[in-house]
Amino acid sequence: MNKELYNNTVKFPDEMKNHMKACFAQAKGSPQGTEGYKRNQELQNQTTITYQQLKRIKNFFDTYQGKPNEHPYVLNGGIKMKSWVDAQLRQMRTGIETTKYNKSNTGMENQHIQTHEKTFGNVRHSQEHSDTLHKYDVAVTESLKRINQIMSNL
Repeated sequence: MNKELYNNTVKFPDEMKNHMKACFAQAKGSPQGTEGYKRNQELQNQTTITYQQLKRIKNFFDTYQGKPNEHPYVLNGGIKMKSWVDAQLRQMRTGIETTKYNKSNTGMENQHIQTHEKTFGNVRHSQEHSDTLHKYDVAVTESLKRINQIMSNL
């Protein structure tokens, strides 16, 4: 499902741009190498944000182990940015699911299954395999008959 979202973009609202500017000012004095420094500067001027960027930001917040008042967390937008990113990703993913669900309800088949073609290149169809299969097929059948007979006597 998520591969269908790659390169999709959403509008990055002025409210969030202003928030990123405020966060940058709050983290004044941070070195340029600080996690989130470059991202913050880029987001302050962007009008849209890609699915890939949203995922990277979400990954930062999901794996961040520092304190919320530390510069990397602040430069990445803090709790407000985390909430906004989570909401955007949820909305994008729900949109894809809803589309598939609606198509499925209108009679279009296999909306939740990826299309594929079967290839039989990996299946062994040699004479040796056929002979072996027949030999063990009889043995297995006899064993099953014996097990069933024992079970019925219990």
